[in-house]
Amino acid sequence: MRITLAWMVMACVAAVFEHATLLINGADSQLLDRLAERLPTTLLAGLFGGGLYVFTLRDRWRRWPYFRAVGQMALLLLVVVLVLEGARWALGPTTDDITTRILYYHFLSNYGYWLLVMGGTMLMVRLNDQYGDGGISYLSGFYHRPRQEERIFMFLDMRSSTSIAERLGHTRYFELLNELFADITDPILYSRGEIYQYVGDEISVSWPLRRGIGKQRCIRCFLHIRGKLKARTPHYLARYGLVPVFKAGFHAGPVTTGEVGLVKKERIYSGDVVNTAAHIQNLCNKHGVDNLISGELVALLGAPSMGTMRRIGSTELKGRRQSIELWTMEADGAAAQ
Repeated sequence: MRITLAWMVMACVAAVFEHATLLINGADSQLLDRLAERLPTTLLAGLFGGGLYVFTLRDRWRRWPYFRAVGQMALLLLVVVLVLEGARWALGPTTDDITTRILYYHFLSNYGYWLLVMGGTMLMVRLNDQYGDGGISYLSGFYHRPRQEERIFMFLDMRSSTSIAERLGHTRYFELLNELFADITDPILYSRGEIYQYVGDEISVSWPLRRGIGKQRCIRCFLHIRGKLKARTPHYLARYGLVPVFKAGFHAGPVTTGEVGLVKKERIYSGDVVNTAAHIQNLCNKHGVDNLISGELVALLGAPSMGTMRRIGSTELKGRRQSIELWTMEADGAAAQ
């Protein structure tokens, strides 16, 4: 829907530009006519073309280099417009032959316009993949000065990563990590989580407190990741001879958030909650579970809407004066929302 709306705005801008150009060059033009020409076509293109890209082509093209993906898109777009123009030539009354219509300036300008629209859309999607939901905050300078926030953190780590790396070798292990991170990205995005860092085989995810506890998104995110990897078990067995399993640690609390660096700026979170979440994740093997949740976060989440919460007990964490209650979520799987 956002792609369709963006394209409609661009169509309005293009119609105004075309109208002004015609008037400047002494031609007769009505703005409503220019809008009537572009808006219906753009609406259909946004609904069908945008839908095709988002739901079918995006996952494949996002794994390719940007210029390779744009080249593939340009060829596909050329085929589409040639077919449409050929159909118009065959069905419509015209004295022009097909070559004349294809080389017609209006056709070439429309193809160039849609090429720019699609290329720009793909670039924006790539930037969104790069910066996530924090892209607007980065551009607006929201975190230029440090801010106090309440946040939830989930630290994910792959079990037996050292032995897996030794067995697969560096190149194959890197390919495995790349596939794993690609598979768990959608569950994170669907739960409205923000990817904080990739560190080796570990990935940390964050939510503003209200967003993360709303619909219990933070927990549902992990359950969705668990379900996604379970569904992909045959693929990983066939390609790598193993079934990857992640363990997760959750904690919530106050952090100081801000941007650091002049070149390659990065948003960082400072506070006890970050270290505590990492320490909680490290205790998963000790307690024989794939997820551990702090008692503070469990109290905020309330009664689970899926599965059950089982109390693990109190434990001492390095660097903390007080012990912390640990719980684990037991469920077969759920879809993040």
